[in-house]
Amino acid sequence: MDGRENIQEHLKKIKLSKLDTRSLSFLALFIAFTAVATYLHIPGPSSSYFNLGEVAIYTIALTFGAKAGGIAGGVGSALMDIILGYSIWAPFTFVIKGLEGMLVGKISSQDKDKKFDRKIFAIIVGGNVMIFGYALAKGFLLSWAVVLPEIGIDFAQMLIGGVLAIPLSHHLDNYFRK
Repeated sequence: MDGRENIQEHLKKIKLSKLDTRSLSFLALFIAFTAVATYLHIPGPSSSYFNLGEVAIYTIALTFGAKAGGIAGGVGSALMDIILGYSIWAPFTFVIKGLEGMLVGKISSQDKDKKFDRKIFAIIVGGNVMIFGYALAKGFLLSWAVVLPEIGIDFAQMLIGGVLAIPLSHHLDNYFRK
């Protein structure tokens, strides 16, 4: 593997049992990107917060595939929950955001003919998994009364994340095709 043109395809087909140094370095960068984007947050009405983590998760998943999106989403977001003092949410975040990133990457890579439509559909599916997952977790951990306002925050994260990630991933795709 040499040059920028191979890393995108390499990461889409990565085998986690055989990680090389370069792939591990990229995955660490993706985790850091997700963590920093999640760090840019505004506290919500209960124990949650609005953040830009979805921009990172969707961009990584759309550009580098399901495994990279799942790892970056799960680890980066859960790590930031711990750092920001929301440790109780870290296990839920690890599963919910990891699944979100994995689904977005998997769905978006299936139909090469309708790439743009596939990206939108992937974000809708992954984002709704995130919204539903956090709604259940918040209902059980906090109260069912806080679920409705939190759904609004999660929906805004999905919407803003998708609006920013789709053109960003498009530009990254063009960069790696050169």
